[in-house]
Amino acid sequence: MGTSLFTPVTLNSVSQYSSDLQSILNRAVQIAQIPVQRLQNRDSTVLQQKSLLVGLQSDVAALSGSLQSLGKLAANQALTASSSNTAAVRVANTGATTPASYVINSITSPATAAGETSLSSYADSSSTPVSSTGGMELVFGSKTYDFTLVTNNLVTLRDTINSLGAGVTASILTTSGGNYLSVSANATGATSLQLIDDPVSAGNPGGTNTQWLTSTNQGTNAVFKLDGITVSEAGNTIADVVPGVTFTITQASNTPTTLSLQSDPSQLSSALQDFAAKYNQLQSDLRQEEGPAAGQLVGDTVVTQLQSALRQIAAYTSPGGSVQSLADLGLEFDQNGTLSFNQATFDQLTDSQVSDAFKFIGSATSGLGGFSATLQQFSDPITGLITAEQNGLTTEDQTIQQQISTLTTRLNTMQSNLASQLQTADSLIADLQNQQATLNSSILGLNYVLYGKNINQTT
Repeated sequence: MGTSLFTPVTLNSVSQYSSDLQSILNRAVQIAQIPVQRLQNRDSTVLQQKSLLVGLQSDVAALSGSLQSLGKLAANQALTASSSNTAAVRVANTGATTPASYVINSITSPATAAGETSLSSYADSSSTPVSSTGGMELVFGSKTYDFTLVTNNLVTLRDTINSLGAGVTASILTTSGGNYLSVSANATGATSLQLIDDPVSAGNPGGTNTQWLTSTNQGTNAVFKLDGITVSEAGNTIADVVPGVTFTITQASNTPTTLSLQSDPSQLSSALQDFAAKYNQLQSDLRQEEGPAAGQLVGDTVVTQLQSALRQIAAYTSPGGSVQSLADLGLEFDQNGTLSFNQATFDQLTDSQVSDAFKFIGSATSGLGGFSATLQQFSDPITGLITAEQNGLTTEDQTIQQQISTLTTRLNTMQSNLASQLQTADSLIADLQNQQATLNSSILGLNYVLYGKNINQTT
């Protein structure tokens, strides 16, 4: 039964029938609460169903994600990238789908960022002039930026350069020999980086332009040979040379480095173990809604549909290759329907069978992996069937709460009115009892006067 929303009313006892009247009031309130308690019980069920659906949705999403990852792994054949010299080159598979091998014959240089400093030092960053007229010109790459210093000093020059959005950063270096300006490119690559004292731009046509920065570090590209072909890239992380492969140059090297893409069965093994664990968790959720001890979701449409989806996954086959069922991959069901992964069975697969395993699993949208999309129809937090049911239960909960509130208001009023009426009746009964007592006393007194004895006395 639900928690009572009524505050009991206690009558002021003034008559000998007060306890009977109190019982009448209590019983009337108990009967009046029955519809409210039924609503409370239904609302408790609704809230339990919502809570169960939250856990169910999480476990459906976990199995869907596991199947999706399994599908993606199969689609790229569990390729893993490796470098024979990680000190010089790091490599990652970013979408390759076939095994391959590439050789970086040599690395002339990694890419570096341009960085120059002022040719001269300045005694005071805020007061020492840095330009003949205040007119300056920054050259970076193919772009030129002309500007005039509002205040002719090192601080203003630094701040003005940083405000241009030119792709460089200026800073002041403080040394024992004075203050220098440092200008560095924000990205690597060979470029042009110059700062020119430009009196012409400041209105002095007779002035002479003066280079203001050193020219010792104009940046470098990453230069290397890939399979005998010279390649020059502005950055060290290179993703546009080998399809599906990203590699990073870290240092110069004269030693050839081999980049390999090979299938890694251990990745598939781990993914299959994860799939089995996620499958069993969802299966456990659904079993709790079956049989005599079933939970609040027994008979729920979502539950029955998910049970059907799991049966389809368990029975999935793909004829035509050496791997045609889950059992061929080492995924085995016991008599209770619990799934386990047999590592020994998996380890016995030949390279050809592993290749067939990838075909059996398919991708994130086909084959075994394609069941992820089926499960997403349930688990999607916006459009999923579980979310739709949760929304329906939320609406039902709000409706029930409104009904409970309305009934509670009415029944509190009823209790108050009935209590008032019974209290009045109790007072009237008490008055009648008092009148009866007075009348009895008067009759006794009159008998005594007339007959000299109490009428109840025996002669």
